[in-house]
Amino acid sequence: MPTLIERAEALRRIREEGGAPACLMCAVAARAVGEVHVVFEDDEMLAFLPRYVRCWGHVCVMPKVHVTSLREVSATVWGRTNALGHKAARVIETVARPRRCYLAATGSSAGELTQSSMHLHLHVIPVHDAEDRPASIFSWQEGVYVGAPDEWEALRATYVRAWRDDDARYGPA
Repeated sequence: MPTLIERAEALRRIREEGGAPACLMCAVAARAVGEVHVVFEDDEMLAFLPRYVRCWGHVCVMPKVHVTSLREVSATVWGRTNALGHKAARVIETVARPRRCYLAATGSSAGELTQSSMHLHLHVIPVHDAEDRPASIFSWQEGVYVGAPDEWEALRATYVRAWRDDDARYGPA
């Protein structure tokens, strides 16, 4: 079972594992900030399990090209990011059976922040508790879940199988 740790401990671990990269998402794509639990990857896109999450089963989707503004992103890249987010939500719904999934594009013009990066990315978050709202889902005030290596691999492998099944049913995104 994933472990709930305090926000301060999560921040300490993040700094220890990857320091303060100029762009967190580019560092993730380059595998420069610790292990990346890949659900899907091709030359242009990456879908992965973030290692520090409020909701177990959260997937992050990002274009590999460094874009920090919707003005900068092409309609093709934005469309593919969203198509993969939709696929990730179907996978999460199939595997985790949440009440719903939140999809949110986040970014920060203020620079690299905890839970945010200037680099365009899309969060796909399973919500199991009927009382959960965006304010609780996007805050680490109540702690953060982390997993042991075998927990991450089990979740990743389950999502990868469901992703392939989804490809067979609906086609690739």
